[in-house]
Amino acid sequence: MSTFGDFYRKQWPRVGAVTAMALGGASVLVASAKKPELNVRALSVMNSVAMSAHQYEEYVDPGYFPGMANRTMFKSDQPRNWPMNTQGLMCANVGFSALYVLPILFPKVKWLALPAAALGIFQAFGHGVLMPRMAHTTYSPGFLTSFLLHVPVGIATIRAIHAKGPITGGDVAKSAGALATFLVAGVVAPNYLAADRNSPYVIPDEQMGKYDVEPAAEESGAEAAK
Repeated sequence: MSTFGDFYRKQWPRVGAVTAMALGGASVLVASAKKPELNVRALSVMNSVAMSAHQYEEYVDPGYFPGMANRTMFKSDQPRNWPMNTQGLMCANVGFSALYVLPILFPKVKWLALPAAALGIFQAFGHGVLMPRMAHTTYSPGFLTSFLLHVPVGIATIRAIHAKGPITGGDVAKSAGALATFLVAGVVAPNYLAADRNSPYVIPDEQMGKYDVEPAAEESGAEAAK
């Protein structure tokens, strides 16, 4: 019979990592509630670190986000390399750096700091609600880091920006435009340009998880079972 001791011996590094993220995120929220005018540059650095952790969760441990996305979001019949493959994913994720570096360099420019904060909060919704609903599961790689880190850091960033002066409609409009531009140029475009059914940049086993199954095979099996 499996015991908690057996579980903890195998999973203590992951338990420790999740605990550290929860404590870090909670600490930021508490600090921002007591002192809203926290340093925007420091929070932007933390948000950048959170994105690196987020990418680790998506692509390394457990790491099967690419397979889940190709199969459930795009209904791909060859999820190993289409429509997303390792070339497009690499370019898109490297592109994420721009969104997080700019507010570190220019922390006083509100419309540069707000997009990264907003995107992190949306990541929690995407990985916690949208992806699980499409995949008919309870978890999507990327949820823990977005919920435990991006959300509290994003909230603290918005509080810090507001503490230095009101966030105007113009700030919101510029932020929305900057975020839309980034998503199109930094995420959609690299994956679209790299999309190729004959792409040699195949997603490896560990990034496919249980999603390396062709829809046709599933449908044939379902028909045979009738």
